[in-house]
Amino acid sequence: MCGFVVLLNRPVPHWPSRPDLCTALGHRGPDASGHMDLDGGNWHAELHFRRLAVVDLDPRSDQPFGSPERGVMVYNGEIYNAPQLRAVLRRRQVTFATEGDTEVLYELLLQPDAPRLLDQVDGMFAFTLVMPDGEVRYGRDRLGVKPLYEASDSAGRLVALASEIEPLRAAGLTGDADAVAVAQGAMFLWTPPPRTGWQRVRAVSAGTVLSRGPAGYDEASPWWETGAVPPAEDIGAAVRESVARQVRADVTVGLLLSGGLDSSWLGVEMVREGFTGPALAARTRNTSATAEPFEDDAPYAARVARRLGLPLTWVDLDVDVLRRIPELVTTMEVPFGDPAAVALMQLSRAARDEATVLLSGLGVEELFLGYERYQAVLLLQRLPAWARPALGATAVVPRPRRYRARADKFGRLLQLGPRDWSWATQAYYSGREWAALSPLVGLDAVTGRHREVAGGVLDAGGTPLAALAECDRRLFLPGLNLLYGDRASMRASVELRVPFLGEPVVAAARGAVAEEQLRLGDGKARFRAAAVAAGVPEFVARRPKTGFGAPVRSLLREHGGRLWTEVRRSPLFDDVFDRRTADRLVAEHVQGRRDRGLAVFGLFCAAVWWERNAAGGPGRTAGVLSDYEAAAVR
Repeated sequence: MCGFVVLLNRPVPHWPSRPDLCTALGHRGPDASGHMDLDGGNWHAELHFRRLAVVDLDPRSDQPFGSPERGVMVYNGEIYNAPQLRAVLRRRQVTFATEGDTEVLYELLLQPDAPRLLDQVDGMFAFTLVMPDGEVRYGRDRLGVKPLYEASDSAGRLVALASEIEPLRAAGLTGDADAVAVAQGAMFLWTPPPRTGWQRVRAVSAGTVLSRGPAGYDEASPWWETGAVPPAEDIGAAVRESVARQVRADVTVGLLLSGGLDSSWLGVEMVREGFTGPALAARTRNTSATAEPFEDDAPYAARVARRLGLPLTWVDLDVDVLRRIPELVTTMEVPFGDPAAVALMQLSRAARDEATVLLSGLGVEELFLGYERYQAVLLLQRLPAWARPALGATAVVPRPRRYRARADKFGRLLQLGPRDWSWATQAYYSGREWAALSPLVGLDAVTGRHREVAGGVLDAGGTPLAALAECDRRLFLPGLNLLYGDRASMRASVELRVPFLGEPVVAAARGAVAEEQLRLGDGKARFRAAAVAAGVPEFVARRPKTGFGAPVRSLLREHGGRLWTEVRRSPLFDDVFDRRTADRLVAEHVQGRRDRGLAVFGLFCAAVWWERNAAGGPGRTAGVLSDYEAAAVR
C-alpha cells in the first residue's frame, strides 16, 4: 500500500520540491520514498513515490519500479493472486528479481496480451506506467478500492496523476472549487465520482486503464476495461478463497471485529487459516448526557471473540463527532459528511501499534443488497405504477417518531418514478426542499450521475432494484465506503483490505440477480444463509444491522443552535446555499420538530470544506468547531 504523484511536462513553473511532494503523501508510505525523472525530448515525466512495505519488505521492491528502457511504474495496492500470476509469467520465460507483487504486476503489464491478463488479477490497485516512448497508461481495479486522480489543464491535457488530491491542490493544479460537487456532498453526504470538488481534477473510473500519448497527453484512449466476472454460486467457497488470499502478508495482519455478520464471518475464515490475532473492536467512550440510544456492538464483538478464541483489543471511541469535523474534512479531501468515517479514523490510529494490515467487512451491503433501501425499492417495483401516488398521500398520516423519517422518505419515493429512486433513496432533501436550499445548483445537476447510471440499466430492460444496485456499485461504493476506508486507514499508515470485494466473492455475487439476493424484511438473505452455513453463530446472523452510533442528532440538539449562529456566517451560504432556508432546517432539528441531524451535520462539513478550499484558508467554521472542541475537552 503506497502513494504516488506523476507529473507530465512540468505543468507549473515553480513545482514544489521532491521532499515537499513526499511530505504531502508521507502518511501513505512511511517506509521508503523514491523519485525518477524520464525525458524523451518532447515529453517529460516525474514519478514520486512513498512506500508502506507489506509484501516483500526488501528494498528491491521499492518504487518507481522498472527502467527507462522497458518502462517505469508506480503502483498502490496489493495483488492477492500474485503467486499464481507469477507462475503464469514464468511459463513465458519471465524471470523475477523480487518476491513481491509489484514486479508481478509490472511484468504482466508489459506482456503483449496484458489486457487479457488483467482480467485474471485479483487485487486492489491503482497504477501509472510510463513507457519508453512516453506513452502513459494508468488505471484502477474493478471496484475502485484504491484511489487515483487525474488533473488536466484548461485545454484538457493531462498534467498529473496522484493517489490523493492534496499534492495537486498544493501545486495549484486543481482549478477552482466545484460547487456542484459541494452541493452533492450536502445532498448525499458523499460526492458521486468522477467529481472531486475541483473543476480540473477527476477520479479515474474504476475498472479501467487509459492510455495517453506524448507530447500533449490530450487524448485518452481505453486500454483495458474490466470484463464481466463468470458467475459462481457457492458464496461460502468464494469467501474462504478470498480470505485465504488476503490474510497473507509479511507484516502483522489484524481483524476489525464489530460482532456483526460480515466481520464475524471474516473472523471465522481467518481462524481457519491459522489467524490468532490481533482483533480490534470499538466501544464508545460516551459520558455525555446527550447520548441517544443505539445498539452497542461491543457485547457482540466480545462474544464472537470468545467463540473464536481470539484476544480482543478494545479501542475507546470519542463519539463527539462535531469537534472532529475539521479533521474529517481534511482527511476525506472531497466534499463529504458521513460521521461513520470518524470511527474508522480512530480505529486505524489505534491499530497502528498492533498491525500494519487490517481486514474489514466493507462491501457486503452493496454486493449482496443489505441496505434497507433495497427492500424499499423491491416493494416499490411490486406496486402498480398507478397506485404509488395515491399511497404516497399516506405520508401525512401521523406515525410514531421512530418511524417518521423512514415513512417520510418512502412517501417521497412513491411520488417519484423508477429513474429517480436510485438518488432519492440516499438523499437528505426532497426536490422541493432542495430547490429552496440550493437556488444556484439545481436538482438535475446534483442527481444527474445517479440518473445516468440508473437510466442505462432501466433502458436496457433491467429492474429498478438492479438499477439501484448498479448505482451503488459504481457510485456509492467507491464514492463513500471505499473512499473513507482508504483515507481513514492510510492517514494512519495502515493498509485496509476488503476480502468481500475479492474477485471470487464478486463472482459469487453475480451468481444471482438482484431480486434473489434479499427478501422483504431480510436484507442480503442469500449472503446471510451462506454465513450461517459457514459457521457464523445464529446470535450474530439474526441481530439487526447497526452502524457507528455517534449521537449526531443529540449533539446537534444540544449544541447546534449555539454553533449555528457562527457557522451560518460561512461564505458557503453566500456562494452556494440559501442562508434563510438553512436557518429553517437547523431550527427544525434543534427545536425537535423534525430529525434533520445528518443533513445539518452535512451542512457543517460543507461549510468547513468550502472555506478551506474555495475561500483560501482553514476558515471561520473550522475555528468555531475547534473552539467547541477546546470547550468540550475542558
